[in-house]
Amino acid sequence: MNALKTTAALALIAAAFGANAAVTGDTAKLELRGSVAVNCTIEVKPTAKATSLDILGGEKDTLVGVVIENCNSGTGYTVQLSSDNAGQLLSKSVGAKPTVYEARYDDGVGEIAKEIVASRDKAHFGRQGNLTVSFAGDQQAIAGVYSDIINLVIKAK
Repeated sequence: MNALKTTAALALIAAAFGANAAVTGDTAKLELRGSVAVNCTIEVKPTAKATSLDILGGEKDTLVGVVIENCNSGTGYTVQLSSDNAGQLLSKSVGAKPTVYEARYDDGVGEIAKEIVASRDKAHFGRQGNLTVSFAGDQQAIAGVYSDIINLVIKAK
């Protein structure tokens, strides 16, 4: 009779701790479990050239930034690049014309005027990619500062 009370008490204890604990006679099992959340980060390190582009002479495949990608998604991720000014360096100077530029990012496809997307098929940690720009020079450019913002977004698949 004592063994029957012990088994009943162990069954009640197992029920109180949930389905992950099991009691069978004089042995018990406990499942251990952990989880890792998806974490994707992106950082861009601008080169000195990023803020000293040659509007008059132009640029050809000029490195303007090194991008560091980190994403622990086993199914991969995407990096999307877009321009605030649809791929144009703009100046607020009176009479200034936009300088239209092209951007390239590693194996990304698309145009900076719309969107460039680079697709990764697995997780990467500390992956580096190069961001380059090209544009023709304008010997008649109006004095002033010409600028644009490139936005980089990393998303797990």
